[in-house]
Amino acid sequence: MLVSEYALYVLDMDGTFYLGDKAIPGALEFMQRVVECGAQYLFLTNNSSKTSAQYVEKLRRCGWETDRQHILTSADATQELLLQETRWRKLFVMAPPAVKREFEERGFELTQEDPEALVLAFDTTLEYASLSRFCHLVRKGLPFLATHPDINCPTPEGPIPDVGAMLALIESSTGRRPDRIVGKPSADFLKAAMYRFGAKACETVMIGDRLYTDILSGIRAGTETILVLSGESTMETVAASQEKPTHILGSVAELSPRAPLRSLGSKGC
Repeated sequence: MLVSEYALYVLDMDGTFYLGDKAIPGALEFMQRVVECGAQYLFLTNNSSKTSAQYVEKLRRCGWETDRQHILTSADATQELLLQETRWRKLFVMAPPAVKREFEERGFELTQEDPEALVLAFDTTLEYASLSRFCHLVRKGLPFLATHPDINCPTPEGPIPDVGAMLALIESSTGRRPDRIVGKPSADFLKAAMYRFGAKACETVMIGDRLYTDILSGIRAGTETILVLSGESTMETVAASQEKPTHILGSVAELSPRAPLRSLGSKGC
């Protein structure tokens, strides 16, 4: 059992907290310990085709009651970074309707006519006319963000094209890559997570089952990292990887949170 004293626990979901529609054994008890010790938590996902509200329902089915404040999709993270670091409020967003509504709820105006910036999310409702207009504006040089880099999204029927595949199409047509890709393994995702709770890297930990996304994102953001072996990674993949986590555990059940050493955003770290 590893005793921890972080103020903010940032967790991947699939393979870290749940598998399918079932919480990993001990994961619910771990989350209860996080809450009881006075720390904060945030679940992350690169998937920008679903809303945070949909993930609230997913976690509820797994036995954990939470709210949207504790979910950060890569689309949410993109919104957070735009609000914190830019003045762009008029956006052309390629995303499913429910995700577009979340941008509007955060105060963004969505338009294809005279946007200040372009955002590509995992648009499972992709229309050719919108794609053509988006590419035209990419060629004009407007600021261009993508929510995450995943090439494929796994489904029960097999992988389907994700944002990374769409980026390859756009680059082939326009000769241009996005200015910023927010999702894991970028440090931007953890930066957005810390913005949400006013946390610093020294009081935050990233927990996940993938070295090349979860753990690399934490390393790049300067947080400590915990790799769990309840999902994709094994000790063999750890040995072969250049990305080394701060700690390795079988699952989150082996982590024992205690009262944080520092309150969120405190001085001295």
